[in-house]
Amino acid sequence: MSDFNAIETLITQYFKGLHSKNINAVAEVFWSHAEITGYYEGDFVHSKLHDYLSILKRMSAPNMIGEEFEMHISSIDIIGNIASVKTRYVFQALNYVDFLSLVKIDDVWKIVNKVFYHD
Repeated sequence: MSDFNAIETLITQYFKGLHSKNINAVAEVFWSHAEITGYYEGDFVHSKLHDYLSILKRMSAPNMIGEEFEMHISSIDIIGNIASVKTRYVFQALNYVDFLSLVKIDDVWKIVNKVFYHD
């Protein structure tokens, strides 16, 4: 599988995990030391992966509240063993943009950093 296809597969797993609230699927796409930073409801937030997953656990799954699957990859840039992915998606009626930094670790792509914004 090409790096591009492997990254598309990883991001699809991330999207499906978010939409169905499959915390294990979301956790699998991240490096264990990943950090999540951005703005939520106007407030600056920064957390480690564990805290981010705990927040997701407390939220309702979008597919359970009737939200359509509206998640898209806007761009993928790959240079060697690093990549940058921009995504757009709807999660609990908010339009999100993520900038995801990926690194190929032991021949497997992982998200090492997520920066997000919503409107």
